[in-house]
Amino acid sequence: MNKLIREQRTGSPEALAERLGVSRRQLYVYLEYLKDMGLDIQFSRRLNSFVFACEKQVYIDWRFEVLTSKDAKEFVGGLATLSSYSYVNHYLPQ
Repeated sequence: MNKLIREQRTGSPEALAERLGVSRRQLYVYLEYLKDMGLDIQFSRRLNSFVFACEKQVYIDWRFEVLTSKDAKEFVGGLATLSSYSYVNHYLPQ
């Protein structure tokens, strides 16, 4: 979704929701969550796309690590898992 908004090629709300595999209502829940985090996302009829209408955008970073049993226990507070992932959202000025 972030990439499509950044590239201004989301299509209509219905098309974006279908592409993401969610309902139109759930799409607006996600957009409202991003707005609550300080992003101004609007729909442009001229572009037929959602756009970032502010100088902020989302930067998403995923990191995967393979952990030893000992590291996993320390990382997740004692639960024995062998791998883990984390993500970080950052806001970057354009």
